[in-house]
Amino acid sequence: MTKEILLVDDEKDQLTILKKVLTSYGYIIETADSYKAAMAKLSKKKFPLIFTDLSMPEINGLKLCEDIRKIDKDIVIYALSGFIPIYSEEKLEQLGFDGYLAKPVETKILKQAIEGAFDKINRKKSNNNKK
Repeated sequence: MTKEILLVDDEKDQLTILKKVLTSYGYIIETADSYKAAMAKLSKKKFPLIFTDLSMPEINGLKLCEDIRKIDKDIVIYALSGFIPIYSEEKLEQLGFDGYLAKPVETKILKQAIEGAFDKINRKKSNNNKK
């Protein structure tokens, strides 16, 4: 399976840094700088894993997660935000997030989250293939 990730953040510097780091780990990274750009990419391609900022102008990451869930319940979605403390873990779970990381995130922790997400994706696929 291709380890493709969509990163969504309105901070272009953040996207550039994360893309560079994650590409060096062997992941295939695409970026979107808004809700609209993310939904446009998702209309053309399926990503197994998405990291989205919560605080973005116009439409935030909470709404993005909600709308992605309407399209595909199997995509693993992580919140990646400096505003995590204002949301409870239960609230993020209720909204459809599979996990969350607070900015600034250490690359080691981000890599662990990604590997855990891809393990979850692989287990899901394996279980679906057995049915």
